[in-house]
Amino acid sequence: MIGFRARKISVCCLLATTVVLTACGALTQSDEAAIRLWWLEPYTGSAQAAVANAPLPVVLTVTAVPGLDSGHILTLSGDAELKPYAGARWAEHLPELLSSLIGRSLQASGRFEVLQSRSGRGAGGCDLQLELREFFANLGSDGQTAGVSIAIAGHYRCGSDPARVLRSRAYLDVADQQMSAIVASFQQALDQVTVDLLKQIK
Repeated sequence: MIGFRARKISVCCLLATTVVLTACGALTQSDEAAIRLWWLEPYTGSAQAAVANAPLPVVLTVTAVPGLDSGHILTLSGDAELKPYAGARWAEHLPELLSSLIGRSLQASGRFEVLQSRSGRGAGGCDLQLELREFFANLGSDGQTAGVSIAIAGHYRCGSDPARVLRSRAYLDVADQQMSAIVASFQQALDQVTVDLLKQIK
């Protein structure tokens, strides 16, 4: 009788342990894809060996149209549906990310000193205000990524000079559906847009 009761208690303990372990496993598992962060680099190909004049102080401001103020890597379908790739994000929200990337590109050119506020800009300083209008992968009718599109518009003004209107857009086809290839297309498109902006603010 004692042996039967002991076996019964052992079986109950084993069942209770199994239930607890199963519950804990459910807490640590998820059907959602793991988040992978993707990196972009600033364009530095315009660096100059020697700059005749001192770098211009410039205050850079980057904003984004509604929908793009996000850290998600976004797609846009032919039906105008904007949605993220599952489990894929940029290292930061786009306005902050582009502010850092473009700011470092400006400084790498040797022509600009990027300031955080207008207080140290001085009378001859410049303002560069940019708005991100496109930064997504375009989907084809089959739901596959066809290309990536980046568009930026804004104004550039130095001292009392009239403001200069800026516009730049790049579109690149994507042949490979791997996320690494899609991010590489974003990098190339961003480089093209950055080069174009640098030319417009000479």
